[in-house]
Amino acid sequence: MAGDDEIVINNKTLSEQTYIELSKMIMNRIFSPGEKITEEQIAKTLGVSRTTVKKAFTALVQEGILEDIPRRGVFLRTYTKEERLEIYDIREVTAGLSARYAALNMARRDLNSLEAIYQQMDIAVKKQANDTYAHFDLELHDSIARFSGSSILYDVISNLNLRLMPFILVNSVQNIRETLKEHRDILDSLINGDSEGAEKYMRFHIGRAKEKLFRNTD
Repeated sequence: MAGDDEIVINNKTLSEQTYIELSKMIMNRIFSPGEKITEEQIAKTLGVSRTTVKKAFTALVQEGILEDIPRRGVFLRTYTKEERLEIYDIREVTAGLSARYAALNMARRDLNSLEAIYQQMDIAVKKQANDTYAHFDLELHDSIARFSGSSILYDVISNLNLRLMPFILVNSVQNIRETLKEHRDILDSLINGDSEGAEKYMRFHIGRAKEKLFRNTD
């Protein structure tokens, strides 16, 4: 009999779907850096076998997201301040490049999709709903990376986001008001097909986020 990880749902095997769901949990900061994550825990949460979870763990270990320590278990990998700075620097470059590509490649429906996300962010700011804002902030950046038209670039950015997200705290009300304006500048450049402007504003935005993060951390 085929293992449950070989079951195909929506063109993805169960192990691939488990990888996606576990990645979402990491992005949503369900786990803290250095926290132990067990196969049994994830299998119970997602309703899959431990064998299926093990395959997802293996993939995330290979990608540098999880760390498998012999005789201790699997942990959400932690990074030194220097490593996080390096990841942020790479993220600034790649996110800027994704905005440049997106400005050149996006269709009108893609722009409409980004505008709809931005409007949700605007509503969240007015309601001071920081968690909601953070959700749509992430969705906006993910969409821009997808609309870049480069699957390689999207994969790189997704990996960097998985590495960084557990370290990022939800912005204060003041910060999200500031970043909303930064997002508007990025979006306007994309709408105008201004690839240089889109890259410039995106890199500025990521650079500012890095400054805020490391201003308040060791």
